Amino acid sequence: MIRGRVANRSKGVALMAALILVLALVMVLGNIFYRHQIDVSQSSAALHSDQAMLMVLSAESWARQRLSNNPSMDNIDVDHLGEVWAQALPALPMEGGAITGCIRDLQARVNLNNFALFTPESLELELKTDDDQPLGMVLLWRRLLELSNIPYTHARSGALVDWLDKDSERVNEWGAEQGDYDGLRIPRVVANTPMTDASELAAIIGYQHSEVLALMPLVTALPLSGRSSLGTTININTAPISLLFAMAGASSEAFVEAVLSARNERRHFDSLAEFHDELERNLPLTRREIETRWPARIIDVRSNFFQLYIDVSLGDTKLEVKSVIDRRKDPSNPTILARDISVVPKFIVPLDEPVSDIDMYEEANLTIGSQDAETYHMHTACRAIGV
Repeated sequence: MIRGRVANRSKGVALMAALILVLALVMVLGNIFYRHQIDVSQSSAALHSDQAMLMVLSAESWARQRLSNNPSMDNIDVDHLGEVWAQALPALPMEGGAITGCIRDLQARVNLNNFALFTPESLELELKTDDDQPLGMVLLWRRLLELSNIPYTHARSGALVDWLDKDSERVNEWGAEQGDYDGLRIPRVVANTPMTDASELAAIIGYQHSEVLALMPLVTALPLSGRSSLGTTININTAPISLLFAMAGASSEAFVEAVLSARNERRHFDSLAEFHDELERNLPLTRREIETRWPARIIDVRSNFFQLYIDVSLGDTKLEVKSVIDRRKDPSNPTILARDISVVPKFIVPLDEPVSDIDMYEEANLTIGSQDAETYHMHTACRAIGV
């Protein structure tokens, strides 16, 4: 009996040991398999990420070529929405993914860094400008804010100038320097240098985040060096309707109708003189009044700064890239000035861009004079693909 009990006990211990060994083997193999799956997933993600970046670089090369002064490309002395660069990025073959993209003219927006050029004297002069006087940055900014249902005060211009200029002295009684920011609930340091991104406007005292979101499609932050040392101009050939209304002032409907009608018939103006000719035919103003009210320091027919938007989806990798292209120094070989790369999880649903009230003119059937604005308004490729 005793021997039987010992034998049974030995069998039980052996069985338990075997079960423990099997469990240990299962755990080890499971851990190895799990780590292997992670390694495969990471390797696949890294490979897809590298492939996606190569596609981005290829798209940038395509965009730079389209914007160069190559004889087979567009005329860089005039830029308009009928040129090759304004078309969407051609479909590129890519196994297991897709790439979309477009180029937008950044000089179809208001360059906030132009405010860095103001002195106390020049700012004071522009603050006194009426609607029937020459178009300047302050007047344009005031109109743009009001059209976007954002109340304008001189403090908005003064604070913007003080954020950008190099000194630490208030530009006028409406300005704001470091002492004004120290007392905020969330203190911040005044940049005292030009912006690198237009979203920086939200950091300036007096500007609400909701207001900045509404303004983002209409503003940009471009450098002021080189040929643009006097500030960047706005391209009348590519400016959106909302910005045209801000440029128009008291002559809003007649001005916008004249510009859009001409852009529909010829797709663009070949020179600033041609633009002034069109206004002279349609507005009850003399040629001198027109040239004074819409001067060459604010308006032009060419651009030097563009933004390439690229959306690459490959496997589980999704990249959104915005590259700023500059062709000032070498028109034959435009350079990438900045590149903003965002890795977007595939389960994230993109939010619609905020649309200001004035942009509703482009969505609805706005009647200007006797014509429908939608009849002749040419949408950009970026808008056509929903960005």
